[in-house]
Amino acid sequence: MAKILVLGSGGREHALIWSLARENRHTLMCAPGNAGTAGQARNVALDLADHGAVAGFIEQESIDLTIVGPEDPLAAGIVDHLEAEGLRVFGPTQAGARLESSKLFARDFMKAMGIPHPDYRSCSSKEEVGAAVRDMGLPIVLKADGLAAGKGVIICRNEADVAAALEKYFDQKAFGDAGLALSVEECLVGTEMSVFAFSDGRRFTVLGTAQDYKRAYDGDQGPNTGGMGSIAPSPLATPELMEEIGDTILQPAISGMAQKGHPYVGVLYAGLMISDGRPAVIEFNVRMGDPESQVVLPLLDTPLSELVEQALAGQLPDKPVIRPGAAVCVVVASEGYPGSYEKGKPITGLEGLDGDMIIYHAGTSLDESGRLVSSGGRVLNVVGTGATIPDAARKVYENIPRIDFPGSFYRKDIGG
Repeated sequence: MAKILVLGSGGREHALIWSLARENRHTLMCAPGNAGTAGQARNVALDLADHGAVAGFIEQESIDLTIVGPEDPLAAGIVDHLEAEGLRVFGPTQAGARLESSKLFARDFMKAMGIPHPDYRSCSSKEEVGAAVRDMGLPIVLKADGLAAGKGVIICRNEADVAAALEKYFDQKAFGDAGLALSVEECLVGTEMSVFAFSDGRRFTVLGTAQDYKRAYDGDQGPNTGGMGSIAPSPLATPELMEEIGDTILQPAISGMAQKGHPYVGVLYAGLMISDGRPAVIEFNVRMGDPESQVVLPLLDTPLSELVEQALAGQLPDKPVIRPGAAVCVVVASEGYPGSYEKGKPITGLEGLDGDMIIYHAGTSLDESGRLVSSGGRVLNVVGTGATIPDAARKVYENIPRIDFPGSFYRKDIGG
């Protein structure tokens, strides 16, 4: 029985653990994990920034495979460190992770590889941004160059929006050093779609497609968040469009990284805008999405561990087995998110949900008395599956009011 360690503590990592657990053939650990992963794996209190401690634990426990969930340790080079120690790990190297950790590197790479993308400018001051806005016109998109937990993007529709955004980036330094250089981008119009692929360094296989809901409130109102819900598969994902995405985006990205001497092994997440039926890359991420994993993985019939092993061996199949139907995820969040919020709120009612519902824990923990409490902004992912997206959404919205979590909120229009 293989020992598998998943690194991370959010809803994505619980979805990974859940998928591996249903294979019923692994000993699972999660570091540091949350209250949900504790039900299917052994949680381990590791600091993911301490690569030496992580490697030491893997060696001590004779872990067979490590899967890195979040972007921060990938950007910090944890895969490079573990590989240097002779340990088996799934995820891109630090060089590959730059596709997410630097928006400007990613844009320059797309330009060089002929991958469709919006017009953009690199700016590192208010004056440079102002000049770019005058040249490119409004509306315009400002993106922090570095990692900002999915919150470093501001869409500016008028001059007042630009002024407020620049104050946030440069004066308040709301995104720290990550926001001191910006990619100033053309505002594409269309419908967003996410594609998740595994890469073995030479080629790819698509796990699934999804659409997520970034704004905090119904009707796509309010501030950007890490994601308030998701649906899978994307209704836009026709065979013709998927072939175009593979030919013009996924394969050129993988081939381009190999040409740079950094073969890309791991998850490649393409966040796309579909305009007039044609795809363009809004952003690349280098890991499974959150909350998109929570709807893609329940529809994956090929064992997740098999795909990981095939990617590491350079032998990915053309297509994994995807079950028919759809999945919808609604995030239950703490009052105040994505701003400040209180932790330690008791959560009850999960045992009263219908048996086919999936609950992925994102920001939960157990207090001293063993009660389930909130420990983050996005707390629970409530997932339903059905023959269609409306079927799955109906299940979620029938069940979600049974969860008692003081001060919580959720969007009521996911999948609508």
